[in-house]
Amino acid sequence: MDVAQRIVAGEHRPGDRLFGRSSLAGLYRVSPETVRRAVALLSSRGVLSAVPGSGVKVLAVDAAQRYVEESRLSAVLRELEEEIKELLEERRRLDARLDDAIEKVVHYTSGAMSTMRHVEEVQVPVDSPLVGETLKSAQLRMKTGATVIGLARGREEIFSPEPDLRIAGGDLLVVVGTEESKERLRSYLKSPGGSA
Repeated sequence: MDVAQRIVAGEHRPGDRLFGRSSLAGLYRVSPETVRRAVALLSSRGVLSAVPGSGVKVLAVDAAQRYVEESRLSAVLRELEEEIKELLEERRRLDARLDDAIEKVVHYTSGAMSTMRHVEEVQVPVDSPLVGETLKSAQLRMKTGATVIGLARGREEIFSPEPDLRIAGGDLLVVVGTEESKERLRSYLKSPGGSA
């Protein structure tokens, strides 16, 4: 490449004799075999001519120009190929992470949807015998099987209410449970003496 670039730059003209292969090996600090292959390559491209006994001569500047341009294009293509390989590997890693995240979303969504099918709001009648009781003393879960996971009172929303929270008439209990347990809860909230 350096020899071709020097020819293009005008340092060597057609007909000029370059140093012998041994001198070129010393100049470029490579083995004579490497010089032989480089000269053979440039000879096959019409840039140089290696004549035994006469040494290495420059043939054509335009051939050297073509070689330089093609070599640069090859180098750019090699760089792009490496970049594409790296990007494809990065994409494979991102695809694997994306697949994992999608799998988790599907898993958690299906679990949440399953739970949401069992979540319901049950209103406490204003005349319920349980008005004034705490969630703990009312024993809603033990008596009905439904679990209170939230409570709405007016504009206030309480998530995971404390056991000592007192039940008020008109409260909306957010409960989770089977249809049977939610039905037992409705009956329990209405029944005199709070019996399910």
